[in-house]
Amino acid sequence: MPIRAQGLFVAAVAIASPAVSFAGWPFFADNGPKRGTAEYYCQRADDPVGERQKCHHGKAWPPFARPCGPEQTCVHKFHANHYWPYPYNVQDRGDVRLALATQVNNGWCVATTMYDYHFDPATHQLNSAGQQHLSWIFTHTPPQYRQIYISSAQDAAQNDVRTESVRHALAGYSTGDNSIPITLRATHPLGRPATEVEQIFTNAASNALPPAIEYQAVGSAQTGGS
Repeated sequence: MPIRAQGLFVAAVAIASPAVSFAGWPFFADNGPKRGTAEYYCQRADDPVGERQKCHHGKAWPPFARPCGPEQTCVHKFHANHYWPYPYNVQDRGDVRLALATQVNNGWCVATTMYDYHFDPATHQLNSAGQQHLSWIFTHTPPQYRQIYISSAQDAAQNDVRTESVRHALAGYSTGDNSIPITLRATHPLGRPATEVEQIFTNAASNALPPAIEYQAVGSAQTGGS
């Protein structure tokens, strides 16, 4: 009887105090949501894929950069393998498109820049080359890239004269479009001036040697041998 009463007492204590019971995985939590719950999986949804870097005997395994921390859950590993390489392919495409967009923007920036040779060196007014280039910008540049850059001079007064000259030339078009933004840009011309290029080709043509074609008459070798 005493043994049976003692067993009943132990069972009653176990039922009366469920807070001290330990059910094990997946119901316990490590300073966070309980494992197996929706909150737990949402918290672990952004864990990176792949092997984790660990330290063994003072060495990093693997030796190259890898994510640290707990590994992905089984269901997240299955999701990553099933939809691989998403979302990394989307990020790669975004990086490539960003690089291409940067190159396109820089190219149109160079194409729509009025350099020093587009202005008269004495008066800083648009010359004939500047008028032609401004007309090309106005008629051929796509609307999203239609912006005029002016190569800034050393003197602020010269920059004002160049800007006013370009603005006056734009107002002279049939549409009278003054909405095109005009911005000063610290840059220098790319390549060489046309006069220098012409001089290079002229010197190359004048100093070229006359063409010399070596040939041998048919039958001359047989005649000499006989």
